Amino acid sequence: MKTLKPRAKSKQAMSCSVELPTELNIRAITEVHAQLREALKSDAPVVVTVPLDATTDLTFVQLMEAARRSSAERGGALSLSRPADGGLLETLRRGGFLEAAESRQFWLMTSGEQ
Repeated sequence: MKTLKPRAKSKQAMSCSVELPTELNIRAITEVHAQLREALKSDAPVVVTVPLDATTDLTFVQLMEAARRSSAERGGALSLSRPADGGLLETLRRGGFLEAAESRQFWLMTSGEQ
C-alpha cells in the first residue's frame, strides 16, 4: 500500500507525495510510520494525503505531530495536501490539537490565528 511519488510543482523543487491508507489508527500505525519515515529520508518536501474517509485516532495525530517537528528540526518540510476534515478534524478537536497556532497552521493550512 506504500505510495511514494515524486511530484513536481511548476518551477518549484520536487516533492515526495505520500498517499496514506484509510485506516489511520493504532492497528495500522506501523505501516503509516514506515511510509512517513521512508519519505522523510529524502531531502524533498513531503506532502501527505489523508483520505477523506480515513478512520483516525490520536495515535495517527501524534505520529504526524512528531514527524512534522522532526522534519522542521532537520530543515525539511512536511505538509498536508489539503486541510484536515471529517473524522480527522473531529479527532484533532477532541484531542486538543488545534489549540496551538503552529498546529492549526499545519492541520488546517491557515495562518494559525483563530
